[in-house]
Amino acid sequence: MLGPHWTEEADPGTTDFIPRPDWYFFFLFYLLRIFKWPESVILGTVGIPTILLILLLVLPFIDLRRERRLLRRPVAIVTVILVVLAMGVLTWKGATAEEALGSELVEAVPEWAERQGFADNEVAVQGAQLFAETGCAQCHVYLGIGSQNLGAPELSAIGAGDRGIEFFKSYVANPADFGNPVMPAYGQEFGGSLDDEQLTAIATFLDASKGPDE
Repeated sequence: MLGPHWTEEADPGTTDFIPRPDWYFFFLFYLLRIFKWPESVILGTVGIPTILLILLLVLPFIDLRRERRLLRRPVAIVTVILVVLAMGVLTWKGATAEEALGSELVEAVPEWAERQGFADNEVAVQGAQLFAETGCAQCHVYLGIGSQNLGAPELSAIGAGDRGIEFFKSYVANPADFGNPVMPAYGQEFGGSLDDEQLTAIATFLDASKGPDE
């Protein structure tokens, strides 16, 4: 009744979809990659655009000169050129920015295992694959891959604290029990998608991640 399906129907369970804004927000999208949460993201996404907008609004009230010839207004011309270049570069960078998909992350698992020294631990390798496939890198960074969002920690050396497999298993199953209301629960008993064996694998992977062997 609504016409033909031009593309496949959306899969709500996919972990490979990377949401992206409309093109006119690409500049702001890329600013989020420059200014990191939580230290400076407000400055980059709210502070700077707001300050520039205010300056644009008050400029007619500050500059009251009657001169209209552009060649005699070098400050205004240079400012406009810089703004256009900055917006253009940020828009282009935002449009061409690539995010690591789950299938691409899986290809990095052997390198992770080699650098972290758990290549002989089959359970840890399985956990690394689950980490890549379930979209964990959309919020966490691991060995330089991923995106650090919403204050999520870098996990390359998360196992160095020797908190043990059971701790990580319980944490991933239901982070809310540990005072983390942002991270979703992954344990099936808490509404997540991972069973006990999968939680054990991811916990083993995290516990084995004690920092790369350089």
